[in-house]
Amino acid sequence: MLLLHDMRASLKERAFWAYATWLEMITRYRRTRLGVLWMIMPPVAYVLGLGYLYAHMMSKSAAEFIPHLGIGYVLWRFAIQTIIESGDVFTLHQAFIMDGRTRFTDYVLRTFARSFLYLIFGLLVVVGVLLFDPLVKNVSISTLFITMPIFVANVLWMATVVALLGARIRDTKEVITTGLIFGFLLTPILWDASVVPVDTVRGILMRFNPFFHLIEFVRAPALGAMPEISTFWAVAGMTVGGWAFAAFLYNRYARYVPLWI
Repeated sequence: MLLLHDMRASLKERAFWAYATWLEMITRYRRTRLGVLWMIMPPVAYVLGLGYLYAHMMSKSAAEFIPHLGIGYVLWRFAIQTIIESGDVFTLHQAFIMDGRTRFTDYVLRTFARSFLYLIFGLLVVVGVLLFDPLVKNVSISTLFITMPIFVANVLWMATVVALLGARIRDTKEVITTGLIFGFLLTPILWDASVVPVDTVRGILMRFNPFFHLIEFVRAPALGAMPEISTFWAVAGMTVGGWAFAAFLYNRYARYVPLWI
């Protein structure tokens, strides 16, 4: 398939998206006092600051709620940053495309790499919180090595689909940005899913939210809990079906991108 062929080639030739993105981040923070450490400050402030505040509001201990909030926030931030910025990635790289660089996975991965760097720094904060949490065992933390790659793979196919849609429909980025605001409210990040029973309207709506299943798939095992069975089925379906759908769109419409932009 064309998508897998291009993705494999882009992963082998990393200069355009990986190294260039790292240099971009270094240049951005070069004149600041803390340098790239500023990439770790937002998750620290959000996880610890809001964690203590919302722990009291949710009537939970800080040691119990901060890891819950931390994992949810870092994963959500990575997902929405990647997806939203993919909405106009081909338009922003119009000069490269018109110059003949038509392996479009390079541009998707360039957006992905920027968000992934923030994810790495955010995960450092999360792992630090988990290690100092007496309620979480090291065995539970090790599940991140299994669940995180699956989560990242799902975000990558979503970014590919959004990039293609954004090239054809210029309103894609704005529509997705608006929709994700509502999606944030339906995703248990600042609150716990246990407060919304399965048999309620809110519970049903929450479980139709793909990010609920993706985040719970990573967070629940890391905190020593077991996700719902429906979450395993949802993540498996999204991973296989999502990549199949992204491959179909890419194989069918990627060649039209230079005309669309």
